[in-house]
Formats: sequence, C-alpha cells, structure tokens
Amino acid sequence: GAADAVLVGQAYHWFDRDRAHAEIARLVRPGGTFAPVWNIRDDRIDWVAELGRIAHMGGTAGNVLEKYTDFGPEFQPIEVGEFSQRTTLTPDDVVALIRTRSYWLTAPAQDRQRVERELRELLATHPDLAGRETVELPYRTIVLRARRR
Repeated sequence: GAADAVLVGQAYHWFDRDRAHAEIARLVRPGGTFAPVWNIRDDRIDWVAELGRIAHMGGTAGNVLEKYTDFGPEFQPIEVGEFSQRTTLTPDDVVALIRTRSYWLTAPAQDRQRVERELRELLATHPDLAGRETVELPYRTIVLRARRR
C-alpha cells in the first residue's frame, strides 16, 4: 500500500495477469492508480494498414480494448484514454524500424528481402508518401487506468 501508481508499458501482455494484478493491488495504496499504456500504429490510415500487412504487424488497438476489460476485484472499473501522436521518419528509418520486429528477425532471408522490397515500394509509390523525404507515422497511445479500491 505504499505506491501511488504503477505504470506498465507494452510488456503488460506478457504478464500473468491474475498474479500481477494481485501483486499490483498489494503495492498500490487505496485510491492509487494502475495504468498500462500502449503505443500502437494508427492502422486506420490506409498506408499504415498496408505497412502492417507487409511487415506482418497486425493492428492491436481493438484487441487491447477488447482483451483488457478488468484488473480484478481490487480495482475499480477501467477508464480508457486515447491520444494521437506522430513520429517523423525517413523511408530508411521505417525500414530500420521494421528490422527490429520479431517477425522480421525470425523470418527466413527470402521473406526479409520480400518485406523490405514491398515496404520500399509502398514508401516510394503510395500517393500520400511518394517523393517525400520524410513520412509522418501516426500512432495511437492507449492508456487503461483503474483506481485501487
């Protein structure tokens, strides 16, 4: 009961939720807050959805809001916040970003080459991106928040 808040990044999906929620409830004082946060590409934008399809990165915003509906009996109902943000990247930066993803890292060389080729084609030919030195990659930051009972 000593912590005012526990904030968790996207690693929350790795948690054993029942055990984690009990431990977080033990740590957070009554009235304190538990809040997991996700930064998710905004795949409501068509080129971003195509980026996700090419690089095997399915959208997860709906999944987050559907999957995490309760933090257990020690917490009040979840409140949802959503914030938009953008990051400016060059086409090479976008490719470098994709190279950090688990699908790309574990894929056979021919699949990695195909992903890079299709990505570079998307970045060079999509009407919203073609000819640009940088692109604005939109994100949705989704925050779930519940107060300790």
